[in-house]
Amino acid sequence: MATLNKDILLYISQEFGNNSNPLFSCLLINKLWFETFVSILWKEPWKFLNESQERVFLLFNTIILHLSEDSKKLLASQGILNLSSLQQKPLINYISYCNKLDLNFVNIYIQLLTGSSEEFDYQRYFIEQEIYKLFMSKCLNLRYLKLENQCFNHQLHHFPGANTCLPELVHLQCTTNVDSEIFFGLSLICKNIEKISIISFLNENLGLNRLIDVQENLNYFRFEIDRFKEKNYKRKDTCKGLGNSIMKHSNNIIHFKVTLDYEIDFPPIEFYQKFINLKTLSLYNNGRIRNCFDSRFLFLNCPKLEILQIGRVSQFVLSNIISKTEGSLWYIRAGYTYDENQSKELIRTIYQYCPDLCNIYLVIDDQDFEELQQLLMKCKNLFEIILQSHKRGKLMSNGSILLDLLVRYAPINLEEIELVSNWEITVNDLEKFLKNWAHRENPLEFRIRHVPSITDEHLKILDTYKEKGIIKLFKNMEKS
Repeated sequence: MATLNKDILLYISQEFGNNSNPLFSCLLINKLWFETFVSILWKEPWKFLNESQERVFLLFNTIILHLSEDSKKLLASQGILNLSSLQQKPLINYISYCNKLDLNFVNIYIQLLTGSSEEFDYQRYFIEQEIYKLFMSKCLNLRYLKLENQCFNHQLHHFPGANTCLPELVHLQCTTNVDSEIFFGLSLICKNIEKISIISFLNENLGLNRLIDVQENLNYFRFEIDRFKEKNYKRKDTCKGLGNSIMKHSNNIIHFKVTLDYEIDFPPIEFYQKFINLKTLSLYNNGRIRNCFDSRFLFLNCPKLEILQIGRVSQFVLSNIISKTEGSLWYIRAGYTYDENQSKELIRTIYQYCPDLCNIYLVIDDQDFEELQQLLMKCKNLFEIILQSHKRGKLMSNGSILLDLLVRYAPINLEEIELVSNWEITVNDLEKFLKNWAHRENPLEFRIRHVPSITDEHLKILDTYKEKGIIKLFKNMEKS
């Protein structure tokens, strides 16, 4: 058998994704394979659990074996461990490979172990303490920390080894209902966080604000709120302190993502005027607060923007954002919103300011076909186009004209087309389109989603052209 080097083995592992079974099999081949794949499995062991209680227990039973003798005796004295039933300590320090720590799974394991009764709170505290102490002392290079449990009350920076484990943390995912003192403690050690994701906001957290303040390399910020997940949300909440902390990094942040479900004062309007180095912008809201969104993002000035993902923001604001870019925008997702008075101007703005456009999602109607033709002709690098019909109910957009435009004017690089919602496409329209596409050099990936005019007859034609090699991939998104 030919010898494969470690780089090739790492490449092979990527093909397995989150499927742990083939990874486990690779452990048995030889020493090199074992050393390579054990590091992959333990880098982020949580992702292989697949919500399986059995796997949770198996994983943490192995973790418990790494505890020091003093920790084991402490847990045994509290009635948590049975020392006589424990296996020997592993010969390999598996914990040292772990660089992503998800505290949610620690909490899940402890809940399974002790139940939720308050009478076991003291047991839960001790086992949490010893597990976190273990990770702080054995993890050599923690890169990611997920901290979302409001009941978490352990000062990680006080544990032995924290000064070695935590300084290289680059990604923190958290909520604001975690004890502020936890974040104050982290701020003493963690100065190199590059990505912060806040996925729940209930209140200002001074410790979190301080942690953001002291970062030296923060370039990614994600802020996500869903009122259906927030039991105590208030209309028009304010998070001025958080906004001011983010403001300090406005020149360095290049990725900014906001998803809001209710009106909140974040971030300050001045912030949107200072996004001069932003490369990725993602903005979503539920539609009920669109006016609030529009009034804020009208001030955005992102000349270096490359990726723009927007949902339920007016097309006027979208055009305004794009018109302030300097030609580097190559990816646009603009869904959920349509204005017949603004749609043409939006498409016109896109082909005027985005010469290197590769991927686009647009909501359009029949009146926009002329401008769509110009976009197809002028954006020579277009690789993927997703077109959603604005029509609703029984009304249908003209799919025949659309397909004709695509096959006649699409640039040679276009290889992926997706049609969404109410397009009227006859069997003859589809077959004519595919016959003409056959003259192109590159086969087509063709996707449909919620297109009511598509019948079994359409699907047969698509299968036929797939067999001919004209379509390389077809996806009916409702059935995938």
